[in-house]
Amino acid sequence: RAVVGDVFMDLSSPRRKDAAPKVVCMAAGAVLAANVGPLSAFVTTPAQAEHVMLRGAGSAGSTSPATQAGASPAAAMASEHCLALAAGVVSVAALGLGSRRRRSTAGTARLSSPVALAAEDTSTWFPRTTGWAADELAAVRQRVEAEAGGPPAGYAGPRYTGPSSVTTEFIDSLISMQEKGGLLPKEDAYKMVLDVIEVLRSENTMGKVSIPAGQSLTIIGDIHGQYWDFMNLLSLTGKPSPQTPFIFNGDFVDRGSWSIEVIMVIFALKLKDPGSVFLNRGNHEMIETNILYGFCGECGEKYDMGLFDIFSEAFRLLPLCHLVEEKMLVLHAGLPGPEPRIWMPGQTHDPTDAIPATEPISLEELAAVDRYMEITPEAYPGSIGPTTDNKIEMDTRKLIDLLWSDPRGGTGYGPSYRKAKGVYMFGPDVTDKFCEKNNLQAIVRSHEVKADGYRWDHPKLLTVFSAPNYLDTGNNKAAFLKVTQPSPGGNLEIEQVTFAHVPHPDLAPMTWQASIVEKYPQLLRKMKKKEAATFDEFGDSDFEGLMNFDEWEPDEADQFQEAFRVDQYGRDLPPK
Repeated sequence: RAVVGDVFMDLSSPRRKDAAPKVVCMAAGAVLAANVGPLSAFVTTPAQAEHVMLRGAGSAGSTSPATQAGASPAAAMASEHCLALAAGVVSVAALGLGSRRRRSTAGTARLSSPVALAAEDTSTWFPRTTGWAADELAAVRQRVEAEAGGPPAGYAGPRYTGPSSVTTEFIDSLISMQEKGGLLPKEDAYKMVLDVIEVLRSENTMGKVSIPAGQSLTIIGDIHGQYWDFMNLLSLTGKPSPQTPFIFNGDFVDRGSWSIEVIMVIFALKLKDPGSVFLNRGNHEMIETNILYGFCGECGEKYDMGLFDIFSEAFRLLPLCHLVEEKMLVLHAGLPGPEPRIWMPGQTHDPTDAIPATEPISLEELAAVDRYMEITPEAYPGSIGPTTDNKIEMDTRKLIDLLWSDPRGGTGYGPSYRKAKGVYMFGPDVTDKFCEKNNLQAIVRSHEVKADGYRWDHPKLLTVFSAPNYLDTGNNKAAFLKVTQPSPGGNLEIEQVTFAHVPHPDLAPMTWQASIVEKYPQLLRKMKKKEAATFDEFGDSDFEGLMNFDEWEPDEADQFQEAFRVDQYGRDLPPK
């Protein structure tokens, strides 16, 4: 059993290069099996651009080189990220993730009216990855208003007319309507997301949170579109208010099949109390993951792909972390990786096999990250290399780490299970050094399923996960945190509250992924055999459990050595 991204896969580990393993993907609560070719078939080579840099939402005063310099040419690179989906074994392919460019109208010619997109030829659609200027968003709003035909006949739910219309009664009505299968009219959904964008534009990469005297702060981990579990959670926590602030710690969408319903409630809560509801970006607030894990398809089926583009803009503007009472840092995944960013070929998950901890960054450096960007599949291996003065590259590394990294038991840094290259796991010494440098009591993160919904992975690192019975197969409890400060300026106290899953309508997880497979096949690519090598670099495809050299047959071992021709940072060298 291996973990590919967030997908569990049962893999045979054949030692003969002509053997054909069976891949079993438990992605939607169902078991999907496919016989695939030799291990080398787990490699695809999409010609993609570098990560895209979108300027506009960094900390106050930060200036991106992308803003100053304009677009840089895209570099086509090989990708080894794969995923087994209902249509067969496929991988991230032409995601349309373009080169770095300024926010402008460039690259938007292929986009027609968002409201009318449902009637377009779906075979030509790609997500927009350039930023939106204020006049463009205003044009979207005008178009939505001009083309709106009013709510569907018989609609009796709430109407959104601006942030002031979001009251407690609006939210209660929205929740009730969605539980009965209803949705906000398309016009209202567009306007809500557009207004959330305006709110998020004014926020910093690292927000600051205070706990009202005598009150508590609630921290919620991954929700993943599990609407009925989310409603149960709110019945336990109560709704946020100026007296009871909330931090939603990323991964609101994907996986569960009610991601639209979840995110609309969260956005409504944000609009009602923008100074008391704090949102962090997770790795599932990204175009790459939204295409693979359901949210993109769900947008298309429940509204249209134009709304997905607007959601993506809101996600890019989400803060990356929040500092609570100057004592606790809340972020989605983990801490920044080593600098220089070294990748050791052949490094295993043995706790003693580690890249030593390097000097931690300061909170000021973290707050200065320009977060307004998308991460493409090529950005992960492309992040490997020496420390540089290029702010885009350094910010990209930090964004990858804050959205993707995980803790490990051993010291230092090790390779992650989640990506083939460029994502790290970090040890307790890394956490301790970061907390010591920044005078922090603790770090709270999410990103990983925990049997009890929470776990102290390190003495100063707490994980909270709020999606019970994840994917309808996890059998895990979920949890949320209640944080108090008994005395002004004193240490924080953290209470972990667990809860179980509740029944939901008979709709399997990742139901809407089928929409991408059927209607937008250009976003996915059948994996093809890579002729340059006839072995699997890590033994288990994207799972980075490396086999020992003595387990390889001689010809495989030779190819292994050739494949790992790298420079001192672990970057691939050209073939001989």
